[in-house]
Amino acid sequence: MAKTLKDLLLALLNATLILLALCLFLGWKLAQSVDQIRVGFAENLQVVAPLRDQAQGIRGELAALRSDLATLGSQGTQLDAVTRQQLNAALRRLGDLEGKLEDTQARLAGLVEKPEDLIDYAITTSADTVTDRLLILKGCEPAT
Repeated sequence: MAKTLKDLLLALLNATLILLALCLFLGWKLAQSVDQIRVGFAENLQVVAPLRDQAQGIRGELAALRSDLATLGSQGTQLDAVTRQQLNAALRRLGDLEGKLEDTQARLAGLVEKPEDLIDYAITTSADTVTDRLLILKGCEPAT
């Protein structure tokens, strides 16, 4: 009876230690996935920096075009054909740049209004990675 009780306590201790090791391993994997989510979110936020730079570049070009137009307009009311062509070309460039600026501002506004899209993407990719790793650990092949 004493030997059976001793074996039962050893089995209970062994199972407890195995469960503790499993919990520690899963906690470690969870910490890794949280770190991956943080890194992924930081990488996704890096998308915003070039958009802001692009918007600033476009604003600079618009300011240059406005000064060109102001220069052309201040030359007098009588414009010759070459000057009119230059003015029309500058106006076309201005219209193109305004369209680019509107697109860029819409993209920036979308990121500012819905940062959860970036978070959802980071969480989804991290969850997929963790799932694939668990399937590999289990001995199953991840779905492709």
